[in-house]
Amino acid sequence: MGIIFFILIAGAWAAFLLPSFFDHRRENPRATTRAFARSKEKLANVTVAQVGSPAYARQHAARRRQRIFLVLVLTALASLVIAVVQSSTLWLGITIAVDLSVGAYVALLLTSRRPKAVRRAPVVAMPTPMPEAPTRAADLDVDSAPPTVRVIAG
Repeated sequence: MGIIFFILIAGAWAAFLLPSFFDHRRENPRATTRAFARSKEKLANVTVAQVGSPAYARQHAARRRQRIFLVLVLTALASLVIAVVQSSTLWLGITIAVDLSVGAYVALLLTSRRPKAVRRAPVVAMPTPMPEAPTRAADLDVDSAPPTVRVIAG
């Protein structure tokens, strides 16, 4: 029975981690351009990073987030191993709770990277005269209508 739970949890982890290996979006030109811009920015930050500067604070926060994520992942793996070795449902519950906390932390990180507010341009009403639509087919003016094109997929 314990091996079934191990397979289920390993499948959940595989579903979470494997798509990044098969994701080919990293190979497109926009992604490589962004990667170059990020590496260039990191190199620029190294030269100007001083204690107390915003660049230093960003680097410190990024390292802290990485450490927290690593500790959560290692805790999840350790609790999974303990649950399988001891065949304990209590440890399986702990493993599921830790897995949920890893998912919640990842969701928190993803929502924090989203832009806070998108500035919207004001909507300006454009007055355009709208003729009343004809209600009968006999009232349609077919000659003055713009030409139309029909595309029939075959």
